[in-house]
Amino acid sequence: MSAVIDVHTHVFPPEIIQKREDLCKKDIGFSILYGKKNIPIADIHSITQYMESQGIDYAAVLSFPFKDRGLLSMCNDYVLSVAQGKNLLPFIMIDVWDESWSMKEIDRCFSKGAKGVGEVSFYGGRLGKNEFQRLNRFTDALREKGGILLIHVNEQLGHSYNGKINVDFNSLYKFIEENRGLKIVLAHLGGGVCFYEFMPEVKKAFENVFYDTAAVPYLFSAEVYTFVQNHLSQKVLFGSDFPLLSYSRYTRGLSTVKEEARELILYKNAQKLFNLNWER
Repeated sequence: MSAVIDVHTHVFPPEIIQKREDLCKKDIGFSILYGKKNIPIADIHSITQYMESQGIDYAAVLSFPFKDRGLLSMCNDYVLSVAQGKNLLPFIMIDVWDESWSMKEIDRCFSKGAKGVGEVSFYGGRLGKNEFQRLNRFTDALREKGGILLIHVNEQLGHSYNGKINVDFNSLYKFIEENRGLKIVLAHLGGGVCFYEFMPEVKKAFENVFYDTAAVPYLFSAEVYTFVQNHLSQKVLFGSDFPLLSYSRYTRGLSTVKEEARELILYKNAQKLFNLNWER
């Protein structure tokens, strides 16, 4: 069995899960994603069981973009604490509208082992020029710390679903072009922006951009794996979007990918991105 690094899982402190219903009334983004009771939500025990049962060697645990800074700090502390001594890669969240607080939070959390910021998303809103201008205020700090920025980017056509937002690809391109030294992961195959890498100028600007596979079975047909194999195998990272989906939902599609490309997607690209000195 191949090694597997899952770069996209979601985890919450038990306190958040217990107060789920109340928080849905206060935070529109949280309500959009977790307002329905049948939507799964995970704590560290669920993540650990998932990793053990499906042979996941490492997992990135992502935080959530709450509006309340107290909740942000709580979640940041949780991912940092549960990652200690485990094969977990903690991502923390900032408030892009509060530069002073967020810069202090970046310093605090990276001193405790944070690997990146994300999944940055604007549920209930849009991702455009204003949002990228705000994100630009933190890119130098992330670059200096070797941190990774993971951004929620979804496709702009097709069926609607909770959490789907309007993304301005022109603003996304400009942001990436201005931050070429920053390691960026665009979730969900970048909502298809990856297909623009056939354009030489985009390919050059996106040199440090990676894409994860989170929710691919819900978004694209299985033929997308052939495209990834032939054109993007060195830039795609396996991400499950657990607990929404687990690794087992991807194995059939990944089985169509040649072994060399499959190993890149499943762990070698992530191993390089995270500078993991590890052999299975």
